[in-house]
Amino acid sequence: MVLRSREAVRAAWGRPAATVAVALVLSLLVLAFPIEAEEARAQDFDLTVSPVKKELTVRPGERVDFTITLVNHTDGDLKLLVYPMDFFIRPDNSYEFNEPGYYTYSCSKWIEMRRDRLTVPPRSQHEEPFTLVVPQDAEPGGHYSVLFFQDASEPPPGMGVKPTYRIGSLILVTVPGDIVRDAEIKALSVESDFFSLWGPPEGGEAGWPARSMKYHLEVENKGNVHLTLQAQLTYRAGAGFGSGVIDLGEITILPGTVRYFDGYLPSPPALGYFRAEAVIKYGPDMYTFDTEKRAGSGFWVLPILWILFILLIGVGLRYLIRYLRGRFRVSLKVARK
Repeated sequence: MVLRSREAVRAAWGRPAATVAVALVLSLLVLAFPIEAEEARAQDFDLTVSPVKKELTVRPGERVDFTITLVNHTDGDLKLLVYPMDFFIRPDNSYEFNEPGYYTYSCSKWIEMRRDRLTVPPRSQHEEPFTLVVPQDAEPGGHYSVLFFQDASEPPPGMGVKPTYRIGSLILVTVPGDIVRDAEIKALSVESDFFSLWGPPEGGEAGWPARSMKYHLEVENKGNVHLTLQAQLTYRAGAGFGSGVIDLGEITILPGTVRYFDGYLPSPPALGYFRAEAVIKYGPDMYTFDTEKRAGSGFWVLPILWILFILLIGVGLRYLIRYLRGRFRVSLKVARK
């Protein structure tokens, strides 16, 4: 897998105190030029890191060498800082980074680097070597780190504090021993819909009165090693009509953590009672999916407002017909006289 990305820490600039006219001019300049400079820096930092996730299986007391491939897509040198950090993935799939050794499952301090700074020439590819040294007393299971490659160039003249761009490669280490691989679907729900006025939108979330039906899936890793997991959500009519399949993609779940899959049915059904089923698959590595777990949940789609609207139309038509018949009978009586 290859990742091409950038992470920016944006700086803020203040407005100088002066006369009203001067303050206005300076504030416009302050707002304009840093943005242009930041965009220029973003264009200057165009780096590909491969692999996105590096999986290693290393026994206690062993050493293993590995490399990370860096590709500079710019026309200038890329000066980089290199350093490991601990990471944690929150249930909402956002990342939290901390200093090496912060988490008990950390392997950041096991990584030996040849250097903490490097330069990648323009339009070139570079293989940066690393060594993983597993301690003799390492606990069996999963241990994790992220290797960051951060922009170390000097800020352009007059820019002041510059944004920082960095890109990382996740290091996923398994120490053999008493390994437990176990995932569980903790929760599955699909919102029922009773009050929409319009039919299902294409593509998912929509504002009322269109139908917008959210799904929520929670998966917990109950083992002691990371799991690369594929997930799928299907729904079919128990009473009514309509069905669908949603590929929820692939994620890595760290041991003892929960991850969420949230989204909206891309083409919600129109009417009836439906059964939703979530299927997750995982295995001993990031390429094998030989274990499967399932869970189900029900939901309703009853357009009550549409039903009431149709009933009101029906009642209105009935009274209109009765009224017209009455008028017709009165007209006949008058004509006969």
